[in-house]
Amino acid sequence: MRKKRGEITTQQIVLLIILIISFVVILFLIFRLNPGKNSDSEICHNSVVMKGTSIPDSAIPLKCSRTYVCLTKDGTCEKMTKPEIKKVKTKEGVYDLLAEEMANCWWMFGEGTINYVGNDMKENLYCSICSQILFDDSIAEIEGLEEGINQKSFYTYLETKQMADKEETYLTYLTGATKVSQIESSIRSEGGEFGNFDFNKQYFVMMGIYSKVGVWKWATAGVVVAGLVAAPFTGGLSLTLILTATAGGTGGYFIGTAVKGDGVDNEFLKPVIIPANSKVFDSFNCKDIITTN
Repeated sequence: MRKKRGEITTQQIVLLIILIISFVVILFLIFRLNPGKNSDSEICHNSVVMKGTSIPDSAIPLKCSRTYVCLTKDGTCEKMTKPEIKKVKTKEGVYDLLAEEMANCWWMFGEGTINYVGNDMKENLYCSICSQILFDDSIAEIEGLEEGINQKSFYTYLETKQMADKEETYLTYLTGATKVSQIESSIRSEGGEFGNFDFNKQYFVMMGIYSKVGVWKWATAGVVVAGLVAAPFTGGLSLTLILTATAGGTGGYFIGTAVKGDGVDNEFLKPVIIPANSKVFDSFNCKDIITTN
């Protein structure tokens, strides 16, 4: 009996050792892969999918939060508390990171295929601030970025950058246009131009959804809505151009595009990069911010 008990105890010890080793290996892989941000993105995406299919639509809460990102060349970041620090050395590296933040935002909220806000009695824009981005002072030391980021240069780069998991470029995925020249032609037709991203400002990566077919539908009239110009794309694209509005009602600089949803009766604001807590942000007149801080 004692021998049998000893054998059982030995088996248990061996099993315990195996479990401990397995647990250590799993922890190592978790810390090595650092999947925290991806997990947050997947949680958000899954909640969006569930929200869009739930009956009633209020039964499933959205679980989407804003991330705080600091782009830096030297690894320091003094102007943001506990951000996710991303170190870059080249202009293309900065462009890649911005494109990924925008693409992740669009993916998290269903890529324009899910109505996750239900239907209101009138048109309301619900905004999602996916990221808040700070450019550390050292970014201006990168060649080609001494004066900030030129929008045309950024979107021209996206025109040539193929997405890894899709048969389209970042430009098409994020704006709906296939060529920067299409965007530039539409901007100029409204008296607007490409702008710049100023390293002295923080920026939101944001997208939005209208609870019903919204104000961008009226773009054929070239209307000015809440300080923004909504105008049709030239060349027959089924997109709406979003520009800042000047005092005379003509276009200022390029903000982004809006598009009719795929399979849902909603319009969507494609991911945009806009100054945080600015007049431009206020101009969207968001009914609600559905991402948490």
